[in-house]
Amino acid sequence: MIESLSGWVNSYRVFIHSAEVSKAFIVFLIFSLIGWICEVCYVGIFFEHKFVNRGFLFGPLCPVYGIGGILILLTPEKLQNPVWRLFITGTVLCSLVEYAASFVLEQMFHLKLWDYSDRVLKCRGRTIKLNINGRICLRNSLLFGVMTVSVIKFIQPLIGRLFSYFDDVYLQFAAGILGFAFAADIMFSVHRALDVSVYVARLKDFSETLKERYRHEEWFQSNSLHEMLDSIGKRALTDKEKFSAAMLEKIKWAQSRHEASEAFVKRFPTLSSGIYKDSLALIKKRIADRFAEKLRKN
Repeated sequence: MIESLSGWVNSYRVFIHSAEVSKAFIVFLIFSLIGWICEVCYVGIFFEHKFVNRGFLFGPLCPVYGIGGILILLTPEKLQNPVWRLFITGTVLCSLVEYAASFVLEQMFHLKLWDYSDRVLKCRGRTIKLNINGRICLRNSLLFGVMTVSVIKFIQPLIGRLFSYFDDVYLQFAAGILGFAFAADIMFSVHRALDVSVYVARLKDFSETLKERYRHEEWFQSNSLHEMLDSIGKRALTDKEKFSAAMLEKIKWAQSRHEASEAFVKRFPTLSSGIYKDSLALIKKRIADRFAEKLRKN
């Protein structure tokens, strides 16, 4: 009897703990959704005047905001009150999360998904940097602070009230379903990012091959990958025998669209890379050319 009672108590404790974890995960998803909405409105609508899925994932989530929100909730109470202290806590913590996310993603894919290097202040002939290594900037950090106060003081209490309407079993079930979808989204998104990384790497290798093979030719333009491909294409019209069928096929491949890469670059207009600079420049030029062509037709 005692052993069975002890087992029941332990099972109940596990249930309680798993329920709290489920709630925390749902809060993380809600914060991530709020962050995604803010990104879409702030960048996609107000600046680009069109809808752009601004997240790394396929779904409407920006996990960086979710992580930042959970970390703030885990901070001691004295860092959350009064409001000015919560503002500073949110500014610092969320900026650290954004910096770390930028660094980790760049190490994984060799791509800098956002770059704030141009955020500077010019005053009396002096240039004052308002960013740190292009990974975080002052304006966004201050906005993180404002968003933290708004979410923690107004939205989080509403989330807690919403949870009170549902039994823990239902919340755990919802968290399980959402967790499965979230994990699937991460796998697909990472696969897409790796595909883009491989593509730009192949473009880089090909550009180096072109430079090595044709750099001594007078007609060869090597200022950019686009110029290289264009100059070879023009030369092939008058002297096709100079190029092998395999080389012409590779030129055609390099000049053709890679829709996955273009879609990825559109999500991150400030996408940059120290390694794949020319490759990204070619993709961005294709996007710009297609946009200009579309405007002409309209």
